[in-house]
Amino acid sequence: MKRPVSSSDLLQLQFLSDPQISPDGKHVVYAKTHIEESHKAYKTDLYLVQVASKQAELLTVGADSPVWSPDGRQLVFVSDRSGSKQLWLLKKGLGEAVQLTTMRWGVSNPKWSPDGKQILFTSAVGKEDTPELLRQELGKGEREKLKQEQLDTPYIVDSLRYKMNGVGLLPKRTGQLFVLDLATKEVKQLTSGDYAINSPAWSPCSHYIAFASNRLPDADSQPNISDLYVLPAAGGEMVKLTASNGSVSAPTWSLDGKDIVYLWHDRQYAGATLPKFYRIAAAGGEPVCLNSDMELPVGLTANGDSRYGSSSMQPVWATNGYIYFAAADAGYAHLYRLPAEGGAVEQVSHLSGAIYGFTFDSEGKQAALACTDALNPGDLYVFDLVSKEHEQLTEVNAELLAGLALSAPEEFNCPSFDGTNIQSWVMKPVNFEPDKKYPTILEIHGGPHTMFGDSFFFEFQVLCSLGYAVVYSNPRGSHGYGQQFVDGCRGDYGGGDYKDLMVALDYCIAHMPYVDEKRLGVTGGSYGGFMTNWIVGQTDRFQAAVTQRSISNWTSFTGASDIGSYFTENEHKATPWDDPEAMVKFSPLTYVKNVVTPLLILHGEEDYRCPIEQAEQLFVFLKRLGKTTQMVRFPGSSHELSRSGRPLLRIARLDAITGWFDRYIPKA
Repeated sequence: MKRPVSSSDLLQLQFLSDPQISPDGKHVVYAKTHIEESHKAYKTDLYLVQVASKQAELLTVGADSPVWSPDGRQLVFVSDRSGSKQLWLLKKGLGEAVQLTTMRWGVSNPKWSPDGKQILFTSAVGKEDTPELLRQELGKGEREKLKQEQLDTPYIVDSLRYKMNGVGLLPKRTGQLFVLDLATKEVKQLTSGDYAINSPAWSPCSHYIAFASNRLPDADSQPNISDLYVLPAAGGEMVKLTASNGSVSAPTWSLDGKDIVYLWHDRQYAGATLPKFYRIAAAGGEPVCLNSDMELPVGLTANGDSRYGSSSMQPVWATNGYIYFAAADAGYAHLYRLPAEGGAVEQVSHLSGAIYGFTFDSEGKQAALACTDALNPGDLYVFDLVSKEHEQLTEVNAELLAGLALSAPEEFNCPSFDGTNIQSWVMKPVNFEPDKKYPTILEIHGGPHTMFGDSFFFEFQVLCSLGYAVVYSNPRGSHGYGQQFVDGCRGDYGGGDYKDLMVALDYCIAHMPYVDEKRLGVTGGSYGGFMTNWIVGQTDRFQAAVTQRSISNWTSFTGASDIGSYFTENEHKATPWDDPEAMVKFSPLTYVKNVVTPLLILHGEEDYRCPIEQAEQLFVFLKRLGKTTQMVRFPGSSHELSRSGRPLLRIARLDAITGWFDRYIPKA
């Protein structure tokens, strides 16, 4: 007999990520994360699965970021088993891993050169670091001493980019590219300067590296501009290939090394602009758009709260002359391909759910896919690019899920106030009885330029197990429905997007008789938290609301958020100094006197994306006005609390949400 999902079942979930298929396509290495017995931390190990037999085995513990050597005989990965994150080498079938680096500030993002002789990686460099010092790994005592020195030293801020969600105050160091020569063990620094580097990629000849970076003199005031650069792997002058007139990402070399394909957009719609693929000669020239009609958010997948770790979404130039990439479309995320010479985009994978990671073998015949759906947090699949058939290789949560009563979402579509189609889903309560009416929770995603879809949400399953129906929707502003739709909320937060959500809920009430319009709740995080705050200031139709990591005041958000200096202007087409009236108009604090819905405010103490002062202002205003409210502060927690926060606090968050709804939404 299957039982309802409880919040504590989170502790049993395992999270698959970073599938890396071997060059010959016979094996896949992947990362699997679980919550430790102490329930205080996550642990990630690497597993190896044979494609033919589907037999999986533990490869090494406490490791991530695996990368195969070009001949498939060795594997490099990142591990902190020495005390800090360093590169380690594991030879196929040959015992223990060997440490390769001893970088002072650790390493990340390893990439093996195509000739198998070098490994490219990223490591931080501070202004005081000498080449000798950089190559000396810090001991435990040194790390503790530096931490204490940091606490005893004032932090001087002279740049807009000085803090980051999940990190805090940024160290006075910048990630730089390094190359490790495997024969000599020599480590060479290739880049310098206070410039972020993204998506480094080896040329097929192993002589050059392409990457994206904003190296403008006034980068601080133009944070969303980036260019394509090519750098000799032996060191030397880099060449800038683009004109600083937009945003570059994901460079991918042609098989002969003569051209580079990359994603670019001109920021016409600011952060809502959908990119397109461009091709340019590696030696320089005019870029050519490969498909001007493409309107897909490349690299995006459907939202979820049950994934951990990173996975490659880097486009691949395959041996058959196509560029393969993952993108989101109407609630799903598939694999697509585009001719390298330009032409029509074609969907090639047809798995239900959402791909959130993929890699290709050396022949371009098979791909390893990490995929989630509404009833599965994520598993590994192998995909045959010729037959377009897929085969599941893992069932990492099969035992747990087999004993749980899960609710499957049902999709529905409805026209909004202006005829725009709104895609939505509804989940019935566990032990559903057709003749009964059920309290219903409206869930709102963050972003706003993300999307709900066919992916697993533990939070939704917990609500359904407690007798709630759950409705979730993709209002205008969401990805997956083309350029005009994703741009639809900019300059109009709380306008058409709010109406879309109410239309979807009204459709449920009208067409699903089990949805009780007299027992409604609403919740969401980030932009979803903003919208929750907005909703309770506009209507009294909800009996309870829970706002999470929210925005309540756009003026203070602009100055306090790690992205506020540009996000507010991008999304509202206005700034507090030029149009303070717009900030007031779009801020939920303006409407707190209208609130009658009991509102629970959840916020992480160390959220730098939507700082906790947003919650504090909202709480004080509501409390001062005698409204029914409560604030729950989560210590040491960032904006990622619901996805990768400390496990026990994630459970406390779920219990707070369900407890508030149970308290204020009447029972039948």
